Amino acid sequence: MQDTDKDQNARIQARGMLTGRRIAVTGGAGAIGAAIARHLVALGARVFVLDLTQPAQQVAGTRFVQADVTRRETLDAARAEIKREGGSIDGLVNCHGFQIRRKFEDYTEEEWARVVDVNFSGVFRSCQAFGPALREHGGSIVNISSVVGTIAARTGVAYGASKAAVSHLSRVLAVEWAPKVRVNAVAPGVVSSALTAELFANPEYAAKRMEMIPMKRIAEPEDIAGPVGFLLSDHAAMMTGQVLIVDGGFSLQ
Repeated sequence: MQDTDKDQNARIQARGMLTGRRIAVTGGAGAIGAAIARHLVALGARVFVLDLTQPAQQVAGTRFVQADVTRRETLDAARAEIKREGGSIDGLVNCHGFQIRRKFEDYTEEEWARVVDVNFSGVFRSCQAFGPALREHGGSIVNISSVVGTIAARTGVAYGASKAAVSHLSRVLAVEWAPKVRVNAVAPGVVSSALTAELFANPEYAAKRMEMIPMKRIAEPEDIAGPVGFLLSDHAAMMTGQVLIVDGGFSLQ
């Protein structure tokens, strides 16, 4: 009974810990972005979903704003649209991502540039677009990096390199924009999403991958949403410049 009471108290404390916050989520129509949006709404936030296309299912408490992270003017327009609704944002989650799996020697320059432009330069543009308002009145940024930005993977070097750059950018901005803005990153391992569906359709690949993960499962998008909500909240008030790895222990092997 005591443990149940503790769990209930934890849920009560978590509920509303982002009440009144206005948070923009890039890539919010994707599996991880949508899970983050749902979680932030559950914590009391007003969430603006930024993406190229509307989510398949609109989450109550969110608003879709069309934006393309490869085009700065669309991010500026999204910022202006959000401000017209009731003011600037208090938090930003950069969750967009793009992957092309190749061995290093097989990448074309165009493929390499595309991955870097979306994954890394997209975060640069988003932070430049929304950063000034956050620096003026304070706030928090969480960038979605990847565990393959920390450890070496055999294919997909463009993705890994771009995500390593996102982690480093997060650390630099944490220093440059303190104390008004906290900037952290979350580095997921393998997550069930459109980016990994094709890989895990191969039973041999799936079994081999599970052996490499101590928790013996791949992450669900909701596993990433929780840490993001924590980092955006005042519970993480003394955390900045950190890269939180959420990979079920994969990177420990």
